[in-house]
Amino acid sequence: MVTRTEQKAMRIITGILAVLILIPSIYGFGSKLVEFIALVRGDVDGIFAISPVANYLLASTGFFFLLLWATANGMFHDIEAPKFDLLEQEEKLDEKEQQAA
Repeated sequence: MVTRTEQKAMRIITGILAVLILIPSIYGFGSKLVEFIALVRGDVDGIFAISPVANYLLASTGFFFLLLWATANGMFHDIEAPKFDLLEQEEKLDEKEQQAA
């Protein structure tokens, strides 16, 4: 079993990795959003920003709602359970094969 100290360390590492991934992503999206705002204000040079910003917004919105749905359905309560269920099912199948032989 995982101790509380190990859980805390894993959460810290996960948080650090999340920050390292999110900061460049936010920067990239922010720069495209600034170009999109310039386009809305009438700057013709930013016309190329429409497609990336629309794609970012649609994909981000979809993933955000998927995250909300998964959280609301309790999919993050016990993320280790599917692994153990799979192992139990494999043991049962092995037992059935041995009984059939």
